Amino acid sequence: MKDTISKFAQSVYLQLTLYLLVNGLFIYKYIARADINPLVYIISYVILILGFSFLYIKFSHKLTEKIFKASFFIVLFIAISLIIFLLHSVNPYTIHVDRWSALSFFWDYFFQGKYPYAAHTHVSNTNFPSPFPFWHLLNLAFYLLGDVGFGLIFFLLLTAIAIKLFFNSYRQSVFYLLLLLASTGYWWEVLVRSDSLNNALFVFVVLLWIEKKQYGINRHMVFIAAIIGLIASTRLSALLPVALYFFAPYLNLSLKQKIIFPILIFSTALLTFLPFIFWDIHTWIFFSRNPFMSQADKGYLSILLIMIILGILLSLSWKNISAYFGITSLFVFTFILISQFGLYLRSNMDQNFITHNLCDISYFNLMLPYTLASIASRLKTNV
Repeated sequence: MKDTISKFAQSVYLQLTLYLLVNGLFIYKYIARADINPLVYIISYVILILGFSFLYIKFSHKLTEKIFKASFFIVLFIAISLIIFLLHSVNPYTIHVDRWSALSFFWDYFFQGKYPYAAHTHVSNTNFPSPFPFWHLLNLAFYLLGDVGFGLIFFLLLTAIAIKLFFNSYRQSVFYLLLLLASTGYWWEVLVRSDSLNNALFVFVVLLWIEKKQYGINRHMVFIAAIIGLIASTRLSALLPVALYFFAPYLNLSLKQKIIFPILIFSTALLTFLPFIFWDIHTWIFFSRNPFMSQADKGYLSILLIMIILGILLSLSWKNISAYFGITSLFVFTFILISQFGLYLRSNMDQNFITHNLCDISYFNLMLPYTLASIASRLKTNV
């Protein structure tokens, strides 16, 4: 059973299907808004991606690493140039997506001596910062540079370096980058200055580093617990791939270690929240306005229980890192799909699922780092 699940998740055909499905959602949602039939664009996109992937997988081994090394830096240069152009050209205040202002206005309030989590975004007086403290801290440098959107460049470079060091292959790294940059979901993130995919890429890079260094919770418990605690202090969704990676080795710990490990994680995350909890001990403002209020699950308890059971099953199904990439991609996609559908069921359902204002298809981008890693890892076997 486990081997069947693992092989299914690793299938390059499955992963390409997930990739095309998610990017097709973006094409459908935004092309349809212009009263244009999106079907032609979706079909054209599918043909282009499948054709490119087939040719790359089939024939790229005939080119030298030197060619791919040059291509690696050329692709990065073009991508960064385009990101800079878009950051300069697009006024973020004209965009009805407030992830950038949730980061930026947080620090505006902080440096004015105001409680940061009380800062509403540019979209609405009822929208407040939802990222947790450590993620705000990681984005402070970009805020000080004048635009939190610069994080898009940093995390692209960080990911590019990480996949090169991990795969030790420019051929695989270029494939990963080209598919990432061919993603309509990725460029949506750039256009709206979203930090959501940045967060997913950050977690992905950390897990690559842990895997490459072969750090384990049995031998490096305090260190790993601290890392997970800091990841937990970015976004709740960041814990999904982490849980899939560490759950199986966690089961092999002694009873004492099983108790200590989550306590260390919780303690690390709690430390990052303490300055905001004790910001004002007279009104205890944290308990009336905190990021958990924005990130709390609004779906059904039954859906959450199903996803926990599925997560446990999948976390016990992978035996190598390639399988982990596929398993995580599949789980994150399924989790987001079911969660968003749960929100849809709670609405009045006056619109279709994709275009409904309560359903945010950008969450599907969280699977991209693992989807692309799964596809790129198959180049070794030339599948």
